[in-house]
Amino acid sequence: MLAKTGVVATNEIEYKSIDFMKTIVCCGLLITALLSLGGCQKNENGASPAETPIVSFMSSETSVTTGTRTSGPWELGIVFSASVAGKITQVGSRMPDPGNYRVIIWDNDTKQILRQKTIAQTAPNTLTIGDIESLPVAANKRLLISINSQADGVVKKYGYAYKTGGAEFLPFTKGSILVYNACYRQTSTATFPDQTMNVKYELYGFPELTFIAD
Repeated sequence: MLAKTGVVATNEIEYKSIDFMKTIVCCGLLITALLSLGGCQKNENGASPAETPIVSFMSSETSVTTGTRTSGPWELGIVFSASVAGKITQVGSRMPDPGNYRVIIWDNDTKQILRQKTIAQTAPNTLTIGDIESLPVAANKRLLISINSQADGVVKKYGYAYKTGGAEFLPFTKGSILVYNACYRQTSTATFPDQTMNVKYELYGFPELTFIAD
């Protein structure tokens, strides 16, 4: 009887050990799944992906048509903000003609220049990106990015986007970036483009930025 009782006790211990190990394995799998889900917005190295909102919008929005104009020179701006804190690490140009184009990031409230970069675009209608000193961006802080349509002292063509019939298509959101409206000023100098503000039926110049969320 003692031997049988010992066998029963041993079996109970073995079963409890197996159940305990199963519980540990299940918990481990659950934790792994949760960690994977939480990290799906980041790259394999843990960094947030780089976002280029203007080219992303232009390549995906089928209801918007593009054209070119030849007047100017113009400082062509886009007002935007980020839904989360992060940084802007690059700016870019995608003008119809090659040239050296000035791109500026402004504080939309104070109208102060935060970053400025001349982009050497060598191919027509091709996005050219250049690094800038990293610019910290607070969530929901309105900034303005602009490009001048004069390059190397020559007034160049610039691109614009619109909907047939003049319907408004701004604001729009791409990733973390909310684009509020377009604006412009007739000038060749680095001047805040507030001659005409709050344009929501056209987008001008397509100055690009690279945003990386924290």
